[in-house]
Amino acid sequence: MQKITIEWSYPIDVNNILCDERMYNIGLYYITRNFGGHLSDLYIGKTTYNYKSRLESHLYWLNNYRGKKFVRLGTIVKPKNISQENLKQVINDAEATLIFTMRNQLIHNIMCTVSCNPSQRLRITNIGRRGNIPSEVYIPNDEWKEL
Repeated sequence: MQKITIEWSYPIDVNNILCDERMYNIGLYYITRNFGGHLSDLYIGKTTYNYKSRLESHLYWLNNYRGKKFVRLGTIVKPKNISQENLKQVINDAEATLIFTMRNQLIHNIMCTVSCNPSQRLRITNIGRRGNIPSEVYIPNDEWKEL
């Protein structure tokens, strides 16, 4: 099982996120909303191209949810110095692992919670402003399915 660490950014208002200087980076993102003082987990996603294009594609459905919507950007900080190709694979597997382990609380990842199956097992340590994401996630042996 590979160990990785994701650092999550401060929650940025969805209306301001596209102005952030990190929009041309790659990584994970976590969309939440605050409605009536209650934080809801809407979506976990990934981009191996850039945040800007992926987040722009979500703006249409975000208007269906009342309240303030926020995005946290997730950066793989460990392991360091991995190739771009390996980083993209880790990002793909991290997204699938996060969605699988948080499937009961994600409101908008409905289709992906059934089909998510990472190619490798990860033990993810989440640091920073992680919101409702647990500090450590992994798929237990009894739930792991080989491809």
